[in-house]
Formats: sequence, C-alpha cells, structure tokens
Amino acid sequence: MKTIKYAIWGILILYFQLIVAHHFAIYSIIPNFFIAYFAFISIQIRAKFLLPLAFILGLALDVMYPPLLGMNTLLFLIISFLVNKFHMNVNKQRFIIVSLSILFLNFFYYSILIIYHIMADQLIDGFLFLFFFSIFFNTLISITVVYFLALLEKIKITLNV
Repeated sequence: MKTIKYAIWGILILYFQLIVAHHFAIYSIIPNFFIAYFAFISIQIRAKFLLPLAFILGLALDVMYPPLLGMNTLLFLIISFLVNKFHMNVNKQRFIIVSLSILFLNFFYYSILIIYHIMADQLIDGFLFLFFFSIFFNTLISITVVYFLALLEKIKITLNV
C-alpha cells in the first residue's frame, strides 16, 4: 500500500514538474522537484520497488524533454540507488546533514548535466554562474519539498464510510 501511495505521489510530481514548475523559474532555471522526491522516497521504500519507479518516472520526464532522452532516467536511478544505499549512515533528524546531502545530490545531478552540455557544445555565456545558481536554487527547493513531503507523511487521514 505504501508503494502505491508513493507511485501516485510520483505521478502527481511528474504533472507538477511538467505543468507548474516553469512558473518557479528564475534565470530560466526550472527547479527539479524529482530530486527531492527521490531523496525522500528512497528512505521510505525498498530498492526493488524504488528503482523501477525511478526508471518509469525518469523515462516519462525524458519523453517530455527529447534532447535529454535517457539522461534523467539514468540520473534518477543513480540518485535513488545512492540515497537508498547510504541513508542508514545519515542522521535524518539533523537539518544540516539533510541539507548537505541534498546539496550533494543537486551538485551530482547538475554536474552530469553540465558535462553533457559541454560535450554537446551547447554552452551559453555565463554557464558557470547558471551552474552554481541552479545548484543553490534547486537545493533550496529540494529542502523545502523534502520537509513538505515529511510533513505530509506524518499527517494521518482516515475516512469512515
């Protein structure tokens, strides 16, 4: 039941990413809500359910952005694997530790994307500023989303029918 709930959350975040996320763009950098989503659910469910979910949602996002076909899928699988593998060593109650972990995940994600853009010769003026700003901006968004999802997880709603 827990896995179905997180799969539904993933579909909702996919729609949110595609329909609403561009309204949060600053300097044409659209925040990636999936990094926070995978950081959160990687701790909640086992890898045998997590990795297929990361693959399907990454592929769905890649279909909507054809120039990066396969890139998001691969990165979401790696992020999910890393968080699932090493989350036991992290004290999840400490804000600083969670923030640094999310900063690392954003740095990893955007470093791979920058390497891709360097290899594809799609660089623009000021790409280093945009690189560091996108890491900072997405880290702030990801921290907010992770704690929002944690709050949603604690809320219990029961229906008596």
